[in-house]
Amino acid sequence: LLIYTLSGTDAAFFSISRNIGQLMTKASLNFEARNSYSVVVTATDPSGASDSIQVTINVTNVHDPVTITGARSVRYPENGTQPLASYTAFDEAEHVIRWSLRGDDKDLFTIDDGVLAFRESPNYEDPLSATTSVLLSSRNVYRVTVEAAGGTRDVAITVTDVDEAGTASIDRPQPQVSRPLSARLLDDDEPVTDETWRWARSRDGRTWTNIAGATEPRRSPAPADEGMYLRATVTYSDKFGSGKGASAMTLYRVEATTRADAAPSFAGQDDDDSTSYIDIARSVPENTAVGMPVGEPVSALDPDEDILLYELLDTPDLEDDGGHARFTIDSLTGQIRVARVLGADPGETEDEDLTVLTDPTALIDAPALPDNEVAREENNSEYVLRVRASDPSTAFTTVNVIVTITEVNEPPAFPDDAPNLLSVEENVNPPVIRVGHDGVRIDDPPAYAATDQDGSADGPEGYSPTITYSVSGADSDDFSFDGGVLSFKPGHEPDFEDRSSYSITLEAHSGEGSRRLSATLDVIIEVVDGEDMGVVVLSQRQPEVGIAIQAVVSDDDGGVTVRKWVWEWSVEITQTGSELECSDDPLTEWTAIAGATSAVYAPKSPDVGRCLRATATYVDNVGSAQEPAAGVSEVPVGRHGAFVTDPALDGGFVNAAPVFPDQDFHTEGDQSATTSREVPENTEEGRNIGAPVSAQDDDDDLLIYTLTGPDAKSFQIGRNNGQLETKAPLNYEARNSYSVVVTATDPFGAMDSIQVTINVTDEDDPPVITVLRR
Repeated sequence: LLIYTLSGTDAAFFSISRNIGQLMTKASLNFEARNSYSVVVTATDPSGASDSIQVTINVTNVHDPVTITGARSVRYPENGTQPLASYTAFDEAEHVIRWSLRGDDKDLFTIDDGVLAFRESPNYEDPLSATTSVLLSSRNVYRVTVEAAGGTRDVAITVTDVDEAGTASIDRPQPQVSRPLSARLLDDDEPVTDETWRWARSRDGRTWTNIAGATEPRRSPAPADEGMYLRATVTYSDKFGSGKGASAMTLYRVEATTRADAAPSFAGQDDDDSTSYIDIARSVPENTAVGMPVGEPVSALDPDEDILLYELLDTPDLEDDGGHARFTIDSLTGQIRVARVLGADPGETEDEDLTVLTDPTALIDAPALPDNEVAREENNSEYVLRVRASDPSTAFTTVNVIVTITEVNEPPAFPDDAPNLLSVEENVNPPVIRVGHDGVRIDDPPAYAATDQDGSADGPEGYSPTITYSVSGADSDDFSFDGGVLSFKPGHEPDFEDRSSYSITLEAHSGEGSRRLSATLDVIIEVVDGEDMGVVVLSQRQPEVGIAIQAVVSDDDGGVTVRKWVWEWSVEITQTGSELECSDDPLTEWTAIAGATSAVYAPKSPDVGRCLRATATYVDNVGSAQEPAAGVSEVPVGRHGAFVTDPALDGGFVNAAPVFPDQDFHTEGDQSATTSREVPENTEEGRNIGAPVSAQDDDDDLLIYTLTGPDAKSFQIGRNNGQLETKAPLNYEARNSYSVVVTATDPFGAMDSIQVTINVTDEDDPPVITVLRR
C-alpha cells in the first residue's frame, strides 16, 4: 500500500489524499489571476522506496457573473438633452457585452455602450413614468433596470423642476385695422398670476412706443397702427417668483381694413372631383421621425393675397389615446408634420376607434363628409385631420385631410425582454435551459419567439409572414433553434467538466429576396455543475488468487475523498456459451468479505469461482452527502497462477505474457513493434481510429490497454479492447502524423507494447471568405 505526499512550488494551494493520490483544491482558484500551478506528487511504499512525478494543474476559464458599476440614483433637470449616466460592465471572460433595459419605464430610455439617456427630453409638468400616483413629484421618478450579460443594476431617475421662461404669442401673423388680435402667455411653471399686459408699436421693429390704454391681452388695431409692427408684453408671477416677463411681435405690419374681403379656399387642392366635398390626401411612411413633413403643405389660395393662418382643428384622430398630438401644422405654410412616431402594421395601429365626420354640428365651422361616407375603417392606418385656413379678417375655409401611414419593410424583432444570459444544469436529460441561474424555463413560454411588425399573409409583395430561425457562433453546432425554441441537439448534452459555457448568436429571418431582413441576439449559456455518478475501476479485469487488485474511484465532480471501502463476493454468474461473466445487476446478492476494507484486495482460495465487487463511499466537490460507487470484476476469481496459497493445487502453470502479433504478414521479418492507423481530418470527438490495437494472450487472460507516448494526450483508448479514439477533431493542414504507445497488461502484470503511428488524411475543406477592411 502506497502513501502519497505533496511538495513543489505551489503545494500550499492544494492537498492530496494520502491513500489514493487524489489532488484537491484548498481554496477557489481565479483563472484571470493565474491559470497554471506546479506540484510534485511522491508515492512511498512501506519499505521507504519512493517515486515522484511533477504535475501541472491547469485552471480552466469559467464565465464569471458580470458586475455593473454606475449610479443607482440620478437627479436630472427637465428639458435636459445630455445623457443621464454611464455604466460599466466588468466581464472577466471578455464576452461581448450587450446592454439592455427592463422595467415599467424602459421604453422611455435608451442605453448605448453603457450610456443611459432619455429618448425624449422629460417635462416635469407632463411626466410619462408608469406610476399611478397622483403626486406630481412621485410621477417624476422613473425606474429602470440596466442589464448586461446577466448582471443588473436598478436605477431611479428623478426629474427635477426648473424655472422655465414663459413665452408670449399673437394669434394672427397679419394684423389688420379693426380686426381683433389676441395675445397669450404660456408658462409651464403654473400657477401663473398677476398678469399685466402692455401693447407697443414700431415702424422698424426696433424702436418701440407704448400705446396709451392698451393694457389687455385682446386688442383691435387702430388706424394709427397702420404700417406699424405691434408688440404685446406681459409681466407676471409663477411658482418660482415674481418679475417674470415675455413678449411677442407681429410678423407683418398692420394693414388697412379690406372692405370687400374674399375668403381663402382649398378648392384647388381637391384630390377627388367626383365627391361633393373637398378633401386632400397625404401619406407618410411608418416610423417617420418626429418633426418630419407629411407630404406637401396643405395650402389654401386667397384672392386678396392675404397672409393666412393655418390651424389643426380637433378631431378624434388628432391625438392618441394618451392625449398626445399625432400631428402638428406650420401656422404660416400649412405644412403638416409628424408629432408622434406612427406604425402601419397590424397590432401597432395608433388609433383604435372609428372616425366618422358626418355630423355638421360636431364642428360648426368645418365641412362634414356626406351621410354614410366614412374616411377610414377601424384598426387601419388612416387618420382624418381638419385644417382651417383664415385670413386677417378671420374669414376661413376648412378641409378634411386624410393622412395614410404607409408600410415599410421592418426586420423581425426578438422580445425586448429576451434574456442573453442562460444556464443549464448538466446530467439532466433532456437538458432544461433557464433564464439566468435560477429563472424560468426559456421554452415556457418561448423566450425567443420573434415578431415581425410587417403584418399578415396578405402583406406587401415580397413579404413572407413566416419567421425562420437559425443559430450561429462558435458553439452553434451543439444547438437547434426551431420555432423560436432553443434546445441542445441530441448527443450534445452539456457536461460541466468538458465545457462550462457556450457562446452563440440567435437569428430570426423574415421576408424574401430583397425584402429579407434579420434580427440577431448574442446569448451565453452557462453550464451549472451537477451531481455526476462516480466510477470504480479495478486494476484487473480477471481476478486471480494471490494477485492484488487495486480499486480506484473517480468522479467528474472532483475532490473525491473516500470514507470507506467494502469488498463483497457473489456466486451469481452469467454464462454465455463457454464464457463465465459477472453481473452488476441490482438484484444480485452480495456478501461482505470480512476484513476487506481498503482499496486493495488479494483474492483468496475461498473466492475462486465467485465474482467480486468493490464499493467506495466518498464525498466530492458537489453536494454534501456521502455517495456510493461500485466496480464489479468481469469474470469470477480464477486459480491458475504458479504462486497460489495452496502449493498442492499448483499444477505447474507458467503465465504467458501478452504479445502483439506481426502486423504485416506480407513483409519479411517481425513487425510486432510498430503499426499504423489512419483517421480523416475533422473527425468528431470519440470516433474510432481504424481497427483495435489488440494483443494476443495464450492463457486467454483478460487484458487491460493503456496509452502513453509523445502524443497520448491527443487520443484515448478503450481499456478493454485497445480501440483508439479521437479526443478532438484533427487538422491535416496543421499536423498530419502522431505517435503513441499502446501497452497490453495481463492480470499477473506481464505486458507488451507497440508503437502506433496515427496518420491524418486530407479532406476537402470548405472555402473560407475573408473580408479585408481598409
